[in-house]
Parts: sequence; structure tokens; C-alpha cells
Amino acid sequence: MIGFDMPSALSMTAPWWLFALLPLPWFYAPIRRYLASRPAAVMLRHPLVEGSENSRPPSRRVQTIAGLWLGAYAALVIGLANPVWEGDFIPAPPPARSILLLVDASPSMQAEDFPAGKDHFISRIDAMKQGLLRFIAARPQDRFSLIVVTDSAGTLVPMTADHAVLEYWIRQLRAGINGSDTALGDGLAMAIRSIAAQSQAGQPAPLLVVWTDGFSTGGLMTPAEALVLARSYHIHLFTVNLAPKGGPPEAGQPSLAELADLTGGKPILAGDIAAMNEVTNQVALSESPKAALSTERRHIPLYAGFVILAALLLLFAQALLWQEPGAEG
Repeated sequence: MIGFDMPSALSMTAPWWLFALLPLPWFYAPIRRYLASRPAAVMLRHPLVEGSENSRPPSRRVQTIAGLWLGAYAALVIGLANPVWEGDFIPAPPPARSILLLVDASPSMQAEDFPAGKDHFISRIDAMKQGLLRFIAARPQDRFSLIVVTDSAGTLVPMTADHAVLEYWIRQLRAGINGSDTALGDGLAMAIRSIAAQSQAGQPAPLLVVWTDGFSTGGLMTPAEALVLARSYHIHLFTVNLAPKGGPPEAGQPSLAELADLTGGKPILAGDIAAMNEVTNQVALSESPKAALSTERRHIPLYAGFVILAALLLLFAQALLWQEPGAEG
């Protein structure tokens, strides 16, 4: 848009049309003379004053009609210049990012020891699914990928902005669907390599959030090796511990809290439903992209108003002509 800034946040996209207003002051006198000398068939004079009509100055009504015609012309020219009122700044959309969810679907997630209310417990995997669905719903602008860990690690849902697809597959998760071990190290390695590949391609690195009960019992890579890999690529891990009472890792292996702390991320202990619901807030506060500044303003086109104004001025002028003494009709 070619801008022509005017006071009070008014701009015009075709300002060259305004040059058509330059001869406007010179139009007024010829129009007055034209109206004053209209034929008697249109502006009939009384026979007694017919001889002096050329010397009689234009009436006030004739001056008004001339002004209305010129006003209509000016309104049309301004309408052709396409005036636009620039309103308030449009709020920038919330910052979006890609998030990789690494979820545990091993047999240990079947344990029904997750507090969900007074004297009420649900399975760890059901608690995790509730937390995942809430987490996704709270970030409608983000894209997600889902990696599932059991005896091995695999991508269940590639990176997508289609939350309906993602939610469907989360609801289908079952503990122990593929083997009896937890290849947490393999899952971390897969996730870290995926993030590193996107970073090397010049894309923003996805956020990695690990949802597990903390036990790694199988796989080719240990959590300690995955930790070294994450630190070498400067990847922050957010770990959500779904084991209410916690559990010691294998000898020589880092705990979930250590995986997060040593990579610069944040460990989250989701010990009950209330704590689970805070996962969204804790991750959002810990690491989120900066919100973009509002740079676009609301644009309200005004050309239609000037066209309507021109039409009204012409109608008013015509009404005055009809009221002129001796006018036809």
C-alpha cells in the first residue's frame, strides 16, 4: 500500500487523486454564473423583472447549490483517493513453537497409585493422558509430535498442528502395549536427534517434555548416555515424574530431576492431579518464546462514506433546484 500519512491516523492509498482538487476554487464562479443564467424554462423569472435578470446578482440559494456541487465533487475525489482510518494496533497472536512429547507406555504405567482425589487413585497412564490433553489444549497455537517409549521408541504422531489427530492417539495409549521394558534412553536419543536435525536445518528447536514414571529398564542407550547427547546439543529437558512416591534410578544412571537440571531444563513432580494441572504453567513460565510486538493496525476504509456523502450533497442540491422559483415540475 502506498501510504500518504495524514493527521489523526488517517492515510490514503491513492493520494494522487487529490491533485484533482487543485482547480476547485476556480470552479465556483463559473458554476454560479451558469446557475444564474439558466434558461427561463428552468428558472422562470417574473415578467416584470425579466429585463433586469442579467444585472441581478445570484440568489443565496444559487450560491448554496454551487457549494453543494463543489462539495460533492470534492467528496468523490477524496473517495477515489481511498482514505483509510488506522485504528488501534491488532494484538499479535500468541507465540507458537514446536513441542516434542516423549511419553512412557511401559507396563509400570499401569500401576493405580496416582492420587486423583480423597482416597481415590487412578493409573499412572490415565493421569498422564489427562495431563497431556490439558497441556495440548492450553497451547492451541503450538505444533506437537508424540514419541512413545516401551521396549523400544517410535514416533506415533509426527510434528503436526492438527490437535484432533494428536488427541485421538493420546486417548488410544495403553500401558504395556509392546513389551515389558522401558527404553527411556532410546526415546531420549530419538527425540534429541530429531531436535538437533531441526536446529541444524535452521528451524527453531522444539521443546522436549518427557512424561514418565522414571524407570528405565531396557533399550540400547542408557539415560546417562542420552544426557551426554542432550548436553552436547544444548537441549533442555523438561521431565514430568508420574511416580507419586518417586523411585531410585539404576546404579550410575541420572534421575529424572538430574536429567532436567543438568540440561538446564526443569524437573516437575506431578504427585497428584492438582500438580499435574500445574505442568502447563510451569513449562510455559520456564521456557517460552518472546511474544511478538503488535505491528499491524486495524484499517477501516472510508471511501464508501465519501461516496454516500457526495450522493447526498447532489440530492440536496437537486432539491434546492426544484424549489427555485419558476423551476419546472
